[in-house]
Amino acid sequence: MTSGRRCASASWVGRWSGPGSAARRRLALAAALLLVGGRLGAQEDPRPLVVIDAGHGGVDPGAHGPSGVLEKHVTLAVARKLAAHLLAGGRVEVRLTRDRDTLIALRDRPRLANAWRRPGQPALFVSLHCNASPSPQASGVEVYVLSEAKTEDARRVAAFENAAERYETNGDGTVDPVEFIRLDLLQNHYLHASTRWAVRLQRALATAHRGADRGVKQAGFRVLVGAFMPAVLIELGFLTHPDEERWLADPDVQDVLAARLARAIERTMADVVADAHGP
Repeated sequence: MTSGRRCASASWVGRWSGPGSAARRRLALAAALLLVGGRLGAQEDPRPLVVIDAGHGGVDPGAHGPSGVLEKHVTLAVARKLAAHLLAGGRVEVRLTRDRDTLIALRDRPRLANAWRRPGQPALFVSLHCNASPSPQASGVEVYVLSEAKTEDARRVAAFENAAERYETNGDGTVDPVEFIRLDLLQNHYLHASTRWAVRLQRALATAHRGADRGVKQAGFRVLVGAFMPAVLIELGFLTHPDEERWLADPDVQDVLAARLARAIERTMADVVADAHGP
């Protein structure tokens, strides 16, 4: 496993050309500021923190569609675009758990978020994924929070995403059940806030999505365990649906989804900060 303990400063800047290139160049410039932000040191940044986690990566491809589109590539592309939009807005500090095609252990992703967060700093951990189903007709977007799964479908989705642990070379994919329960109890403190975030983000994505609005759900995702801040997992769509696979692979669609998420994050974070300061 490649170490995930380095700051994921954006060593990338996309190639922006063609129609609308001015707007794309502005986003590219904002993306490049991730590198500067990493050098300046996040401890001096007074803004709220948003940690963007691109699911899977490296030897772990995640889900794949009938034409070969891989989840790890879609999630990284959307994560980069989301980071660029948020940086262009300038209202939040942005960190990426991975900024390239590499494997980060599930348990290390929330640990990175915790390490980047300053005491008392408003923060959000958002993990991006793509769904898969035995049925090629399943489609749509859904957002999860960490809690006991209420449906068989939610358990299936969590089991698929948690199976990424088999790619990690420094563990056997098992979790101490006592430790899992302890962390789950600690995170109950964040469940209400996570649900508030999930509702806002689901609403933002559903209005732009080609598929069904599958709502806000809960399940035991390992990547959310140990994030001591509001945390959500977003299933952007189904790669196993042929039309949705092509749709999710479209860079313009990815940018629309990222822009919707960015606006919802900025507005909700502003409400969170206002609530914290009181009337």
